[in-house]
Order: sequence, then structure tokens, then C-alpha cells
Amino acid sequence: MHAVTGKPSWSWRSPAAPGLHATRSAVGPWQGWSLAGLAALAALVPARGVWAAGLLLLAGLLVIPGLLLLRALRVPGSAIAAFPLYVPAASVVVLFASGLLADLVGPLLGISEPLRAGPLIAGLELSCLALLLAAWRTGPEMEIPWHWPAAPAWQFLLPLALPLVAAGGAARLNNGHSGAAALAAVALCCVAIVGALMLASRLDKTVLVVVLYAVSLALTWGFSLRGDLVYGFDISAEYHAMEQTITAGIWHTSHVKDAYGAMLSVTLLPAELHAVSGISGLLVFKVLYPAVNAALPVVIFLLASRVAAKAWAFAAAAMTVAQQPFFQQMPGLARQEIAIVLFAILAFAVLDRNVPRRAQLPLVALLGLGMTVSHYSTTYFAIAMFAVALPLHFLVSWLRKMPRFSPSMAVALVVATAGAFIWYGLITRSASNVSQFLSAGEGHGLDLLAGSGSLLARYLQGGAAATISAADYARQVQLYYAAHVAYVRPLPGAASRAYELRASALRTAPVRFQAGVSALSRAELIVEQLLNLIAAIGALWLVLSRKTSLLARQIGLLGLGALVILAGLRFSGTAAAAYNPERALLQGLVVLGAGVGWVLDRTAGSARRRGLVVLSASAAAILVLLASSTGLAGAVFGGGTDTNLSNAGWDYSEFDMSTPELAAAAWLGKEARPGQLIYADTYAELRLEAAFGGRPGILTDVTPLSINQQAWIYASRMNVTEDTGMAFFNNQSVSYTFPFGFLRANYDLVYDNGSSEVYSR
Repeated sequence: MHAVTGKPSWSWRSPAAPGLHATRSAVGPWQGWSLAGLAALAALVPARGVWAAGLLLLAGLLVIPGLLLLRALRVPGSAIAAFPLYVPAASVVVLFASGLLADLVGPLLGISEPLRAGPLIAGLELSCLALLLAAWRTGPEMEIPWHWPAAPAWQFLLPLALPLVAAGGAARLNNGHSGAAALAAVALCCVAIVGALMLASRLDKTVLVVVLYAVSLALTWGFSLRGDLVYGFDISAEYHAMEQTITAGIWHTSHVKDAYGAMLSVTLLPAELHAVSGISGLLVFKVLYPAVNAALPVVIFLLASRVAAKAWAFAAAAMTVAQQPFFQQMPGLARQEIAIVLFAILAFAVLDRNVPRRAQLPLVALLGLGMTVSHYSTTYFAIAMFAVALPLHFLVSWLRKMPRFSPSMAVALVVATAGAFIWYGLITRSASNVSQFLSAGEGHGLDLLAGSGSLLARYLQGGAAATISAADYARQVQLYYAAHVAYVRPLPGAASRAYELRASALRTAPVRFQAGVSALSRAELIVEQLLNLIAAIGALWLVLSRKTSLLARQIGLLGLGALVILAGLRFSGTAAAAYNPERALLQGLVVLGAGVGWVLDRTAGSARRRGLVVLSASAAAILVLLASSTGLAGAVFGGGTDTNLSNAGWDYSEFDMSTPELAAAAWLGKEARPGQLIYADTYAELRLEAAFGGRPGILTDVTPLSINQQAWIYASRMNVTEDTGMAFFNNQSVSYTFPFGFLRANYDLVYDNGSSEVYSR
């Protein structure tokens, strides 16, 4: 069961790349197929309203441009066969470039709306033809040796039913039915991933990839397909930015203090996919982007399998699948769904020994640029990781036999850093998040181990927002508004004791088996901390061991770079407020997962009995994480579940947007004049952002002493039906009884659809 440190064994045949002096062919079948594919894309665009044509167009957009780019870069076909995810990643890079070309050149040619089907397909075809000409005389080493794996077809098709079951469960919940189908999908996912792990040594590697992808997509769709609009926090503003781009038919470069509008992943790319394939922008966010996100564990598995046997590589990837932020938070972050997968493929390319350097360096550069224009925090993490890994690479080279310098890491660092400076600072001028972080650092310092309780409790809290009482929140808000928001003038009677905020009365499901809930909670905490420890040990082991290959050592160096960032986020409240530590951990697991697989492999050794013990312990740990993170335990033990399994509870009330809520928000957006203040609590604000964007004058502190005398107040479904409000204030969270008594006594109810209300005066 020891790791294989050479080239990977992959069911899609991946022989070593032939020599660079192979005989070259001027014309081959691939040119004809490429031209036919480009012609088919152009021919299908007029029929994009037909769903079958739309699917074919979507598939073509994610395959043909990438194949042409990889061939133009001279990436060997064997490397692509070993890691097929290069193809869609390269296609996304081409779509970014061709869409941006059409967007910038179109107005110069008199085209006022360049992000329409005609200009976009023209730009894409011209870009692809240029790549085709650049790759015209490539040799036979560029041919991709595809072949169907030897495993029976049912082993591939059966796991792919899981996303369909999950989609059906989400649809039933959306239509007011029970969560039985959704619960069945989650249970089947747990069985599939644990069963595949136990049988991993006997299953084809491609089957393991399909299981990982199918389970990841099923769990992700369980959240992303919920609700009448999008599910999640940031995605509400992203959705508005996307809709604005689609409606306007053009994307502008200047986005001062507008980080969402500056990201091509939520503006230009979905507009391009919508215009060319006909798929709606909403489906891009709810269906397609989660399908991209589901590839993240596959990258982790393929990278880990370079240094560990496939069973342990699968275990490491499965632990990523079991992380709740992966399938619950990521669907609410459209820009990061694209960026984190590009980051993962970038990391793989940096380490890929199957790609010659003359092709590797430009590939790394293009993937780095694609990541940069997709998401800022993912890019900052990558910059910091490479910035730590490169000096360590030099230092370790004096202790172990390895080159002093990694050109691919250096290119990744330089391109990401320069790209961030140029794109965020000079072109879009959207780098306000950096200045906000620096200001927070000046004001609060590092805020080490923020929170309350013992040092251990504060460490385990990991920078998460503390909770405060409704009374403390009201008092802090009153003092803050009096000192910093002088233009707000509350009503004279707002300080009456009758209007004091009280603790929330949101109904929660009762716990049926407290002992089970407590035991699972303790087990989850132990597994999470063990995973952190094993990841750290694995990174150090890969770097310092005398028996590891250069590839394994470089993976470990990147892992150490990721660990430095994660430690900073864990201990610094200021850093944690800038980048969610849970999402940072997901990004770090891209390179740390290989270390986890390495430790499991070495611990198991060659003894059959010891290997079975490690395998069983890994399966149990994954099952513990899945039972807690998916809501399966809540369904069994009681205590409530998240939106993927029910139409009740905190998560559902906060993130599931209903049509009546959006209708009320849209009405308010039309009625409120520019400059007028609008109040909505933290989660009600998401409905406003989705309906008409984050306009100035929206305040999220809905308390009697913070509401202006002349203002609009928007109440969401949670406010109306659960009598509950939510707020984040000074990195603290609070739930409170929504002040309807104060509103109804002093303001007029001007809109009411039974689910949402609007007050004014």
C-alpha cells in the first residue's frame, strides 16, 4: 500500500510524452475535426433556444477552445489524458479572452452591445482560428490517447444518478413537499463515498473519479437548486451584477469599490454563456457553476494520487467533499466556484512533471490570469502561498537533493501578483478590500485569538463572529449611530421601554436524542482537529523525508505555504474577517490533501490488517463529517436541518429567497427615491441586493433607536412569519425579535403580500 512516487497510473492511458524531436505532420485529422467543431458552434447559435442545441453549444464551449489552446501551447496529449480537467479550464481562459476582446473592440466598431450572440461568437471563432493556426504544425506527441476504461459501464452510470436524485429532492422541497427524496439523496451519497473508499483498491481509478464528482455535485445541487432565485449570501449581489451585464449587453472596466462587478466570473463569463448557448443566467449560477465546483475534489484526488496509493488519495479527497463549506457555502459564491477550481488546476500545472517547461510556464501564466479575474481572495491566498513556498524551496534545497529554484512557482507568483495589481488596481480600480483590510489592521491590530472564553475555546472558534444579546446589540448600535451616523434622527419615543429589543423567538425543531447529538458533535470536533494535524504532519513529512520524490517535496512546500496562511486566519480575527477561514481551508486542502493521503499511506504500510484498520478509521471519520455537515444527523436525532433537507430553520429563513420576498423588494426599489434611507436586516438585505443591487443608503440595523424618522423599512419572510431579525455588528452576530410593535405604532404599512412587508413614513 505504499505510495507510488513516479508518474500516475490512470485508466485513461497516459504514456510518457515522446521526445520533442518527433516527426511533425503538416495536416492531420485533428485539424478537420477542429474546423468542423467551430463550424458546428457557429451553426448551432441560431438554434440556441432549443434545449438540445443549447446543451451541445455549452459542451462545445467548454471543450473546443480548451483543446485548441492546449495544443497551441504544445501541452502533450499524454498530459491531457492524465489530467483531462486541463481542457475545461483552458476553455474558460479562452472564453474570458474572447469575451473581453469582443467587449472592448465591439464599441470601437460601432457595436453598442458587444455581449450579444453575434459579436461573442465572432470573437470566439476568431480566437479559436488563431489558436488553430498557431497549433497547425504540431507533431504526433500532441495527440490525446483517449480510450474507454476497462471497468463495466454500470460502475460509471450508477453514481451519476445521484445528482439527478438530489435535483429531484430539491425540486420537491421547492414545491412544498417533504424532504424525503432529498434525505434519500444525502444518504445514498454517504453510502456511495464510504463504499467506494472501502473498495478503492479494487475499483478502476476513473470509477473513483466519477464517484467523487457525482457525490460532490449531488451535495452541492442539494443547496444551489433550492429557492426561487439563488441560494446564499454573496451570490445575491453577484446575481444582480450578472443580470445587469446581461441586460446592458456590455461590461465596463471601471468598478470603483465594486469588487463583484470587477470579476469576469460573475459578469462577462455568464453573459457570454447565456448569449451563445441560450442558458439563462440563473441556471448558470444554480446548475453550471456548482457543476464546475464539484470538480475540486477530483483535482485533489488526482494530485494526491501522484504521491499516495489511490485508496488514500481518495480518502483525502473524500474528506474535502465532507466539508460543509464545500457544498453549502461555495454555491453561494459564484465567483469563487470558478476561481478555486482554476487555482486547483493552476497548482496541479505548477507541479505537473508530464508537461515540458516550454508549455508548462505559459499554461501556468494563463491559468493564473484566469484565477485573478475570477476572484480576489482566492488570488491573494495563491500569492501568499507561492510567496512562502518559493523561499522555503531555496532553503530546503540546501538540505535535500533538489533544484534551488522552481520556475513554475515563480511564474505563478509573478503573474498572480502583477495580475492582481493591474486588474484590481489599474483597470477596474476595485481594490477597496485591500484598503479596508489595512484600515482594520491599523484600528484593531491582528486581534489575536479574538472572542471569549479560554485560549482553547478561542482557538477552536477560529475567528468566527461572537454572539451578543439583543440588549447589548441595541445599546452598541445606539452609541455607534450617535457618534458616526449623525444624519440618522430617530423618533422621539424610540427609547421607550415598550420598544426594547428582546431575544429571538425563531422556532427550532426539538432534539429527540440529545446523547447522539452530543456524541456526534464531539466526534466531529476530534476529526476536524485530527485532519488539521495530519495535514500539517503530511506537509512537513513530504518536505523533509529523504525518500520522497521532487514532486512530493514540492507539494509539501506548497502545503507549508498554505499552512502559514491558515494559521494566520485561525489566530487573527482581523485576517479572518477579511477571508473566511472555512473557505480558506478548502483552498488549502488542494495542496494539503496530498499530505493527508501520504500520511494515511505510510501509516497503513504494507501489512493487510493495519491497512484495514486505517481504511476503516478513515471511512468512519468521513461518515462523521458527512452525517453532521449534510444534516443527516439532524434528520435522525432531531434539532433541525439546513435548506437542503427542509423548508424550516435558520438556514432556510436566511438564504432561501421566495418569489413574494423578491416581489416586495422589487416594488421597494421602484418606489424609494435616490438618497432615501432603506432599512433591512442582514439577510433581508440579500433580497434587496438581488432585486435592485446594493444602492447607497441601505442600513442593516433595524432597531428603534437606529431607524431614521423618514425611512423605508423592508421586512422579509423570516421577519414576518418568524418575528425574527438578524444582524452582524462589529464582528458580532445577534438574533432578536423584529420591532414590529414600534413599526406599526409609528410607520405606515405600504406593501404587504403575506410573506413580506414594507413600512414608510
